Amino acid sequence: MKILFVQKVKALVGSEKYFLELLPELEKRGHETTFVCIYSKVDKEKTLPFIAAFKERNLKIEVLEIPSDKYILKCVRFVRKVLKTQEFDLVHSHLIHADLWCALLKKFGQMKCPLVSTKHGYDEAYISKHGFSAAHLTPNRYFKICRFSEKYIDRSFAVSDGLKHLFIDAGICKKECIETIHHGFDLPEVENKKSEDYRFAPQQLIILGRIIPFKGHQYLMEALPVVKRQFPAFKLLVIGHGDEDLIASLKKFAKENELTQNIDFLCYQSNIYDYLVNSDIMIVPSIAEGFGLIFLEALNSKIPIIGFDVPATNEILIQEQTGILIPPYDTEKLGLEIVKLLENPTLANTYAQAGYKRLKEHFSLDRMTSATIQFYQQAVLLNAHKGKKE
Repeated sequence: MKILFVQKVKALVGSEKYFLELLPELEKRGHETTFVCIYSKVDKEKTLPFIAAFKERNLKIEVLEIPSDKYILKCVRFVRKVLKTQEFDLVHSHLIHADLWCALLKKFGQMKCPLVSTKHGYDEAYISKHGFSAAHLTPNRYFKICRFSEKYIDRSFAVSDGLKHLFIDAGICKKECIETIHHGFDLPEVENKKSEDYRFAPQQLIILGRIIPFKGHQYLMEALPVVKRQFPAFKLLVIGHGDEDLIASLKKFAKENELTQNIDFLCYQSNIYDYLVNSDIMIVPSIAEGFGLIFLEALNSKIPIIGFDVPATNEILIQEQTGILIPPYDTEKLGLEIVKLLENPTLANTYAQAGYKRLKEHFSLDRMTSATIQFYQQAVLLNAHKGKKE
């Protein structure tokens, strides 16, 4: 099968890491892949490592730099140009920009093969306020683009049930046209190497990911006074880039609540496993998560996770088996459960070991790749059947 992947790339993060796992595995199984990477000029420096990683793996990639997101027709023409280079069996678009470009090609008869899409997330501004509830959706520009694109997409899959239900409840996807395929990765074996270079306190917490509103850093901050009452010298490592205004607000809260000495803002770190294996608990206080590679990286590091009982946190963690789920957004309870786990390292280790086992059994690259190939085959068969009827 010849598959064309299309995405607007901004950096080497979640969905981009997904491609670096999936495409080599598809190639090993006899499928030919080509990746269309389109990026805005402002994101060039953050995108170059992704392009380099593709080339290092000898994966075929076609690259276009655009001045800004407004150059929609230029993107559409570029995808059409790549489509004409060979006869693809299927096109797989990712995220809202690529969905739109490919839907336009489909609408105007420039794409004859099936078009499928992966739903990695939804509008961040909306999720920051309402999570994955469709109750407050309004027909804004983002919604209208999704709705238009889905008319020309043959089938979709979401990376979590929470996302799938959001797209169904919003009326963007028909129930019978979308399914769920959880991510799966072959993560490296992690050496449980303790080091004073990455351990800064007797009790150490860690939060990973972009510092943006829906990641819920503010909720964790509100829980920390509870932790400090029991463990005055604890440390929280905040790893990731983000919204400068939000970071300033978090630092202000820390100062006002005498937490400045307990929190280290470390920005982005490439060697996250060194920090994970030297920490006691990873906290994920997100309002919602499309999926979240950070969960798998923590499970792989054999440390327990505490998060809110929201999608997709509650799809990855099993309550009081592989982690702890807190009622959203109960910061008092969050603080108390952190304390409880810090006081009981045996229980923490039980969760960590069970989480590692679940990682290996369910969130594997082999399982994800097999499910994705089956999805492709069904899309091709349905398209062939549709063609015969027409």
